[in-house]
Amino acid sequence: MSKLSSETPNGESVVATEEVAEKRIGCAHYKRRAKFVTPCCNKFYMCRYCHDEKEEHYFNRKSVTELICTECDTRQKVQAECVNCGVRFGNYTCLICNLFDDEDKKQYHCDGCGICRVGGRDKFFHCERCNMCLPVQLQRVGHRCVENVSRSNCPVCLEDIHTSRIPCHIPDCGHLLHRPCFEQMLKSGHYACPTCQTSMIDMTNLWNYLDSEVAATPMPPEYADYKTTILCKDCHKLSTVKFHVVGLKCQHCGGYNTCQTNGFHKDSGTSEQCESASSTPSSSSSSTSSSSSSSTGGGELLPRASPLDEPPQA
Repeated sequence: MSKLSSETPNGESVVATEEVAEKRIGCAHYKRRAKFVTPCCNKFYMCRYCHDEKEEHYFNRKSVTELICTECDTRQKVQAECVNCGVRFGNYTCLICNLFDDEDKKQYHCDGCGICRVGGRDKFFHCERCNMCLPVQLQRVGHRCVENVSRSNCPVCLEDIHTSRIPCHIPDCGHLLHRPCFEQMLKSGHYACPTCQTSMIDMTNLWNYLDSEVAATPMPPEYADYKTTILCKDCHKLSTVKFHVVGLKCQHCGGYNTCQTNGFHKDSGTSEQCESASSTPSSSSSSTSSSSSSSTGGGELLPRASPLDEPPQA
Protein backbone atom coordinates (compact mmCIF):
# COMPACT_ATOMS: atom_id res chain seq x y z
CA MET A 1 0.00 0.00 0.00
CA SER A 2 1.43 3.43 -1.00
CA LYS A 3 0.38 6.97 -0.09
CA LEU A 4 0.43 9.93 -2.56
CA SER A 5 0.42 13.52 -1.22
CA SER A 6 -0.84 16.56 -3.21
CA GLU A 7 -1.95 20.15 -2.55
CA THR A 8 -5.30 21.84 -3.33
CA PRO A 9 -5.53 25.41 -4.75
CA ASN A 10 -6.13 26.62 -1.15
CA GLY A 11 -2.82 25.11 -0.10
CA GLU A 12 -4.41 22.27 1.86
CA SER A 13 -2.63 18.95 1.80
CA VAL A 14 -4.55 15.94 0.56
CA VAL A 15 -3.26 12.43 1.16
CA ALA A 16 -4.46 9.88 -1.37
CA THR A 17 -4.10 6.22 -0.52
CA GLU A 18 -3.39 3.89 -3.38
CA GLU A 19 -4.06 0.18 -2.96
CA VAL A 20 -1.40 -1.94 -4.62
CA ALA A 21 -2.62 -5.49 -5.06
CA GLU A 22 0.07 -8.10 -5.28
CA LYS A 23 -0.18 -10.40 -8.23
CA ARG A 24 -1.35 -13.85 -7.24
CA ILE A 25 1.38 -16.37 -7.96
CA GLY A 26 1.54 -20.08 -7.41
CA CYS A 27 -1.25 -22.25 -6.04
CA ALA A 28 -2.78 -23.22 -2.72
CA HIS A 29 0.26 -25.36 -1.92
CA TYR A 30 3.22 -23.25 -3.08
CA LYS A 31 3.97 -19.66 -3.99
CA ARG A 32 6.06 -19.82 -7.18
CA ARG A 33 6.45 -18.50 -10.71
CA ALA A 34 6.64 -21.71 -12.70
CA LYS A 35 4.43 -24.56 -13.86
CA PHE A 36 5.59 -28.14 -14.26
CA VAL A 37 5.29 -29.98 -17.55
CA THR A 38 4.30 -33.36 -16.14
CA PRO A 39 6.02 -36.15 -18.12
CA CYS A 40 3.40 -38.73 -17.09
CA CYS A 41 0.51 -37.02 -18.90
CA ASN A 42 2.18 -34.04 -20.67
CA LYS A 43 -0.01 -31.48 -18.88
CA PHE A 44 0.74 -28.27 -17.00
CA TYR A 45 0.36 -28.09 -13.22
CA MET A 46 1.66 -25.70 -10.59
CA CYS A 47 2.75 -28.55 -8.30
CA ARG A 48 2.45 -32.29 -7.75
CA TYR A 49 -0.43 -31.86 -5.32
CA CYS A 50 -2.47 -29.95 -7.91
CA HIS A 51 -1.75 -32.79 -10.34
CA ASP A 52 -2.66 -35.58 -7.91
CA GLU A 53 -5.95 -33.87 -6.97
CA LYS A 54 -7.16 -33.91 -10.59
CA GLU A 55 -5.54 -36.99 -12.10
CA GLU A 56 -6.02 -40.67 -11.31
CA HIS A 57 -2.29 -41.31 -11.03
CA TYR A 58 0.53 -39.89 -8.93
CA PHE A 59 3.30 -37.63 -10.13
CA ASN A 60 6.92 -37.57 -8.95
CA ARG A 61 8.23 -34.03 -9.17
CA LYS A 62 11.81 -35.29 -9.42
CA SER A 63 10.93 -36.71 -12.85
CA VAL A 64 10.21 -33.23 -14.25
CA THR A 65 12.57 -32.03 -16.98
CA GLU A 66 10.64 -29.00 -18.27
CA LEU A 67 8.71 -26.12 -16.79
CA ILE A 68 6.89 -23.00 -17.97
CA CYS A 69 7.52 -19.50 -16.64
CA THR A 70 4.23 -17.97 -15.46
CA GLU A 71 5.54 -14.46 -16.16
CA CYS A 72 6.38 -14.84 -19.87
CA ASP A 73 5.01 -18.34 -20.70
CA THR A 74 8.41 -19.57 -21.87
CA ARG A 75 8.84 -23.33 -21.90
CA GLN A 76 12.33 -24.36 -20.82
CA LYS A 77 14.36 -26.96 -18.96
CA VAL A 78 14.28 -27.02 -15.18
CA GLN A 79 16.46 -24.26 -13.74
CA ALA A 80 16.39 -21.59 -11.04
CA GLU A 81 15.68 -18.56 -13.29
CA CYS A 82 13.80 -17.98 -16.52
CA VAL A 83 16.02 -17.89 -19.62
CA ASN A 84 13.76 -15.27 -21.20
CA CYS A 85 12.67 -12.74 -18.56
CA GLY A 86 15.16 -13.62 -15.84
CA VAL A 87 12.59 -13.99 -13.06
CA ARG A 88 13.53 -16.35 -10.23
CA PHE A 89 10.97 -19.13 -9.92
CA GLY A 90 11.20 -19.24 -6.13
CA ASN A 91 13.20 -17.59 -3.37
CA TYR A 92 13.91 -21.09 -2.13
CA THR A 93 15.05 -23.32 -4.99
CA CYS A 94 16.18 -26.94 -4.86
CA LEU A 95 17.04 -28.42 -8.24
CA ILE A 96 17.44 -31.87 -6.69
CA CYS A 97 13.79 -31.99 -5.61
CA ASN A 98 12.58 -29.54 -8.30
CA LEU A 99 11.14 -27.41 -5.51
CA PHE A 100 10.42 -23.69 -5.88
CA ASP A 101 8.78 -21.64 -3.14
CA ASP A 102 8.61 -17.89 -2.37
CA GLU A 103 7.32 -18.45 1.17
CA ASP A 104 9.93 -18.63 3.90
CA LYS A 105 9.32 -21.92 5.70
CA LYS A 106 12.96 -22.38 6.71
CA GLN A 107 13.30 -25.04 4.05
CA TYR A 108 16.43 -27.15 3.76
CA HIS A 109 17.45 -30.17 1.73
CA CYS A 110 18.45 -33.29 3.65
CA ASP A 111 20.70 -35.62 1.67
CA GLY A 112 19.94 -38.48 4.06
CA CYS A 113 16.17 -38.18 3.67
CA GLY A 114 16.54 -37.37 -0.02
CA ILE A 115 13.93 -34.60 0.19
CA CYS A 116 13.51 -31.00 1.29
CA ARG A 117 12.06 -30.40 4.74
CA VAL A 118 10.78 -27.35 6.60
CA GLY A 119 11.58 -26.02 10.05
CA GLY A 120 15.26 -25.04 9.83
CA ARG A 121 18.40 -27.13 9.43
CA ASP A 122 19.71 -25.94 12.81
CA LYS A 123 16.73 -27.48 14.64
CA PHE A 124 17.01 -31.02 13.26
CA PHE A 125 19.62 -33.71 12.70
CA HIS A 126 19.54 -36.79 10.51
CA CYS A 127 19.67 -40.14 12.32
CA GLU A 128 21.32 -42.70 10.07
CA ARG A 129 19.63 -45.71 11.66
CA CYS A 130 16.13 -44.21 11.84
CA ASN A 131 16.89 -42.75 8.40
CA MET A 132 15.00 -39.55 9.12
CA CYS A 133 15.39 -36.05 10.53
CA LEU A 134 14.79 -35.68 14.27
CA PRO A 135 14.68 -32.69 16.64
CA VAL A 136 18.13 -31.76 18.01
CA GLN A 137 16.94 -32.21 21.62
CA LEU A 138 16.75 -35.95 20.92
CA GLN A 139 20.40 -35.85 19.93
CA ARG A 140 21.25 -34.48 23.37
CA VAL A 141 19.00 -36.69 25.53
CA GLY A 142 18.99 -39.75 23.28
CA HIS A 143 16.14 -41.58 21.57
CA ARG A 144 15.06 -45.11 20.74
CA CYS A 145 16.10 -45.90 17.18
CA VAL A 146 13.71 -47.83 14.95
CA GLU A 147 15.37 -48.70 11.66
CA ASN A 148 13.83 -46.92 8.65
CA VAL A 149 10.84 -45.97 10.82
CA SER A 150 9.59 -43.22 8.51
CA ARG A 151 9.56 -45.48 5.45
CA SER A 152 6.11 -46.72 6.39
CA ASN A 153 2.53 -45.51 6.58
CA CYS A 154 0.88 -43.83 9.54
CA PRO A 155 -0.73 -46.68 11.56
CA VAL A 156 -3.88 -44.58 12.03
CA CYS A 157 -4.70 -43.04 8.64
CA LEU A 158 -2.43 -45.37 6.59
CA GLU A 159 -1.02 -42.43 4.61
CA ASP A 160 2.70 -42.12 3.79
CA ILE A 161 4.81 -40.54 6.52
CA HIS A 162 8.23 -39.93 4.94
CA THR A 163 7.03 -37.59 2.19
CA SER A 164 4.07 -36.15 4.09
CA ARG A 165 3.57 -32.40 4.51
CA ILE A 166 1.83 -33.16 7.84
CA PRO A 167 4.10 -33.14 10.93
CA CYS A 168 4.66 -36.56 12.50
CA HIS A 169 4.68 -37.09 16.25
CA ILE A 170 7.52 -39.13 17.77
CA PRO A 171 6.48 -41.02 20.94
CA ASP A 172 9.09 -42.44 23.33
CA CYS A 173 8.75 -45.86 21.70
CA GLY A 174 10.14 -44.39 18.46
CA HIS A 175 7.21 -45.28 16.17
CA LEU A 176 5.71 -42.49 14.09
CA LEU A 177 2.18 -41.29 13.49
CA HIS A 178 0.80 -38.05 12.12
CA ARG A 179 0.36 -35.41 14.82
CA PRO A 180 -3.36 -34.84 13.97
CA CYS A 181 -3.87 -38.62 14.26
CA PHE A 182 -2.00 -38.64 17.58
CA GLU A 183 -4.13 -35.79 18.97
CA GLN A 184 -7.33 -37.48 17.78
CA MET A 185 -6.32 -40.69 19.54
CA LEU A 186 -5.85 -38.80 22.82
CA LYS A 187 -9.26 -37.14 22.44
CA SER A 188 -10.81 -40.58 21.86
CA GLY A 189 -9.25 -41.99 25.03
CA HIS A 190 -6.56 -44.10 23.36
CA TYR A 191 -3.12 -43.49 24.86
CA ALA A 192 -1.14 -46.49 23.60
CA CYS A 193 0.98 -46.56 20.47
CA PRO A 194 -1.06 -48.30 17.73
CA THR A 195 2.09 -50.13 16.60
CA CYS A 196 3.55 -51.51 19.86
CA GLN A 197 0.88 -50.62 22.50
CA THR A 198 3.38 -48.70 24.66
CA SER A 199 1.94 -45.67 26.46
CA MET A 200 2.57 -42.55 24.36
CA ILE A 201 2.32 -39.99 27.18
CA ASP A 202 2.91 -39.78 30.93
CA MET A 203 0.11 -41.87 32.47
CA THR A 204 0.98 -41.27 36.15
CA ASN A 205 -2.25 -39.41 36.94
CA LEU A 206 -4.41 -42.14 35.43
CA TRP A 207 -2.49 -44.92 37.20
CA ASN A 208 -2.98 -43.10 40.53
CA TYR A 209 -6.69 -42.84 39.80
CA LEU A 210 -6.90 -46.58 39.04
CA ASP A 211 -5.05 -47.29 42.30
CA SER A 212 -7.83 -45.53 44.20
CA GLU A 213 -10.50 -47.35 42.16
CA VAL A 214 -8.95 -50.74 42.95
CA ALA A 215 -8.75 -49.87 46.65
CA ALA A 216 -12.39 -48.75 46.67
CA THR A 217 -13.63 -51.87 44.83
CA PRO A 218 -12.84 -55.03 46.80
CA MET A 219 -13.27 -58.32 44.99
CA PRO A 220 -16.00 -60.76 46.20
CA PRO A 221 -14.69 -63.28 48.76
CA GLU A 222 -14.88 -66.18 46.29
CA TYR A 223 -12.42 -64.37 43.98
CA ALA A 224 -10.23 -62.69 46.60
CA ASP A 225 -7.50 -65.36 46.47
CA TYR A 226 -7.19 -65.59 42.70
CA LYS A 227 -3.99 -64.51 40.96
CA THR A 228 -2.95 -64.14 37.34
CA THR A 229 0.23 -63.61 35.33
CA ILE A 230 0.41 -60.38 33.33
CA LEU A 231 2.73 -58.83 30.79
CA CYS A 232 3.36 -55.08 30.99
CA LYS A 233 3.29 -53.35 27.60
CA ASP A 234 5.40 -50.46 28.92
CA CYS A 235 8.31 -52.20 30.70
CA HIS A 236 7.81 -55.58 28.95
CA LYS A 237 8.15 -57.59 32.20
CA LEU A 238 6.03 -60.39 33.64
CA SER A 239 4.29 -60.15 37.02
CA THR A 240 2.03 -62.41 39.07
CA VAL A 241 -0.64 -60.25 40.69
CA LYS A 242 -4.02 -60.55 42.38
CA PHE A 243 -6.82 -60.62 39.85
CA HIS A 244 -9.04 -57.51 39.84
CA VAL A 245 -11.79 -56.46 37.46
CA VAL A 246 -10.72 -52.78 37.46
CA GLY A 247 -7.17 -53.36 36.30
CA LEU A 248 -4.03 -55.44 36.71
CA LYS A 249 -1.10 -53.43 38.03
CA CYS A 250 2.46 -54.16 36.91
CA GLN A 251 4.67 -54.93 39.93
CA HIS A 252 7.74 -53.45 38.22
CA CYS A 253 6.68 -50.04 36.83
CA GLY A 254 3.31 -49.59 38.56
CA GLY A 255 1.35 -49.12 35.34
CA TYR A 256 -1.94 -50.64 34.26
CA ASN A 257 -1.05 -50.97 30.59
CA THR A 258 -0.97 -54.76 30.96
CA CYS A 259 -2.51 -57.93 29.57
CA GLN A 260 -3.03 -61.42 30.97
CA THR A 261 -0.80 -64.16 29.63
CA ASN A 262 -3.09 -66.96 30.92
CA GLY A 263 -6.20 -67.46 33.01
CA PHE A 264 -6.33 -66.82 36.75
CA HIS A 265 -5.82 -69.38 39.50
CA LYS A 266 -6.04 -69.62 43.25
CA ASP A 267 -3.08 -68.52 45.30
CA SER A 268 -2.64 -72.10 46.52
CA GLY A 269 -1.36 -73.04 43.06
CA THR A 270 -4.11 -75.53 42.22
CA SER A 271 -4.19 -74.08 38.66
CA GLU A 272 -7.97 -73.63 38.73
CA GLN A 273 -8.65 -71.87 35.42
CA CYS A 274 -11.53 -69.58 34.57
CA GLU A 275 -12.74 -69.84 30.97
CA SER A 276 -14.03 -66.29 30.82
CA ALA A 277 -10.62 -64.89 31.77
CA SER A 278 -8.59 -67.08 29.41
CA SER A 279 -10.85 -66.33 26.47
CA THR A 280 -10.30 -62.57 26.78
CA PRO A 281 -6.76 -62.20 28.11
CA SER A 282 -6.36 -58.45 27.57
CA SER A 283 -9.81 -57.22 28.54
CA SER A 284 -8.83 -56.46 32.12
CA SER A 285 -6.28 -53.84 31.11
CA SER A 286 -6.94 -51.85 27.98
CA SER A 287 -10.73 -51.72 28.25
CA THR A 288 -10.58 -50.80 31.94
CA SER A 289 -8.07 -48.01 31.40
CA SER A 290 -10.01 -46.55 28.50
CA SER A 291 -13.38 -46.62 30.24
CA SER A 292 -12.00 -45.24 33.50
CA SER A 293 -10.27 -42.34 31.78
CA SER A 294 -13.29 -41.45 29.69
CA SER A 295 -15.71 -41.63 32.62
CA THR A 296 -13.57 -39.38 34.76
CA GLY A 297 -12.65 -36.86 32.10
CA GLY A 298 -9.36 -38.31 30.87
CA GLY A 299 -8.35 -34.96 29.42
CA GLU A 300 -8.26 -33.50 32.94
CA LEU A 301 -6.31 -36.40 34.42
CA LEU A 302 -3.73 -36.62 31.66
CA PRO A 303 -1.34 -33.79 30.77
CA ARG A 304 -1.06 -32.52 27.23
CA ALA A 305 1.80 -34.11 25.35
CA SER A 306 4.60 -31.75 24.41
CA PRO A 307 5.00 -31.45 20.63
CA LEU A 308 7.98 -33.44 19.40
CA ASP A 309 7.70 -33.84 15.66
CA GLU A 310 9.60 -34.95 12.63
CA PRO A 311 9.89 -32.01 10.19
CA PRO A 312 7.38 -32.44 7.33
CA GLN A 313 8.38 -32.38 3.70
CA ALA A 314 8.65 -28.95 2.11
